[in-house]
This record gives sequence, C-alpha cells and structure tokens, in this order.
Amino acid sequence: MKKYILIVFLSCCSANLVVEEVQTTPVEANLTVCEVLEAEYIEFSNELFNTSFELNRFIDDISPNNVDSDRDKFFKDMEKNWDYQEVYKNYLEVRLDVYSNINKLYDDNSDCIVSGDQEISTEQVKEAEKDLSDFISKYEN
Repeated sequence: MKKYILIVFLSCCSANLVVEEVQTTPVEANLTVCEVLEAEYIEFSNELFNTSFELNRFIDDISPNNVDSDRDKFFKDMEKNWDYQEVYKNYLEVRLDVYSNINKLYDDNSDCIVSGDQEISTEQVKEAEKDLSDFISKYEN
C-alpha cells in the first residue's frame, strides 16, 4: 500500500510534459497591400533610425563633454580620423539606401495613401546621393 501511495504521489507531483504545437502563419497573408507597404516602410525607417542612433552614440562617446561639443570635434577631425570617416560613410550609405527604398516603395504602390512625413521625394534621394558622393570624393580619393 505504501508503494502504491508513493507512486500516486510521485505521479501527481511530477512535471507533466506538454508538447506545444506552434503554428506560424505568414503575417503578410492577413494584410492588405497597403498594410504590407506600411510594414516595409517601418522596417526601412527602423534601419535608418538605428544607424542614426549608432552614429550619435559614437559621437557622444568621443569625450565626456556634451554631445554638441563632441559633434563639433567629430566633423572637425573627420579628415584625419579614419574611424570617423568609416562611421559617417556607413551612415550616409544606409541613409541613401533607405531613402531610395522608401521612394521606390511608394512610387511602385501609388494606390496606397502616404502621409507627408513618410514620403521620401526624389529630391531627397538625390541629396543623399550627392552627400555620399561628395564624402567619397573628399575622403577616398
């Protein structure tokens, strides 16, 4: 009888193994074309936000001084500091890529309503191209 009670006690106290079945459904399957467009826009925007944040953190970490002072130093010392050049070039490349992708995204999906702050104009893409081109001309030639 003691064995029986011990077995019942152990079986009641032991952990139950549960196999959880996870079903994944592609999110895009339930979204409209414009909602997919918005999700892609957010992904691009987050990429630029993260790169901008990394650039600002890099600049802020230059010295214990305030970020404005560090920003002045960053751009003043750009010509002689390859690390600064690499970080800033990366930012300019990501910016151009994101601007180009967002511009194309909305050009290719003109049926979707775009709020003004989300739209990236062709002029903004050209400006980003020029900024990167000017940077490369100045520091890589």
